[in-house]
Amino acid sequence: MNFILRIIIIGLSAFYIVEYFPWWVIIILPFILGISFDDNLISHFLSSFIGTSVGWLFLLLDLDLENQSVLSIKIIEILSIESTNSLIILTSIIAGLISGMSNLTGITLRNVLIKKKKIREYRF
Repeated sequence: MNFILRIIIIGLSAFYIVEYFPWWVIIILPFILGISFDDNLISHFLSSFIGTSVGWLFLLLDLDLENQSVLSIKIIEILSIESTNSLIILTSIIAGLISGMSNLTGITLRNVLIKKKKIREYRF
């Protein structure tokens, strides 16, 4: 359940919070969620990657439709990319990787600071 909850929280925040703050805010919330929830590293990375990628995909599609691809076409000419779709997909993947690494940093910091008790299987 934590996996789906993290995807929803990160996806919605990646979509809405970028309107009011700079783009790098997508690093802060996954870091905080990484510290808050305890799970394995792959689950944390995937939830953050999927949530941010999907959130930014819809955000970029919305922005592209609002300005009728004017900005996208200029960026495509500068970067020599094939189409606006590949630009949007590439940008959302990069945002997902950044967010995933932030979440991994948070869970790793949690594992360093909070020591887990070793459970002995044989009690005498």
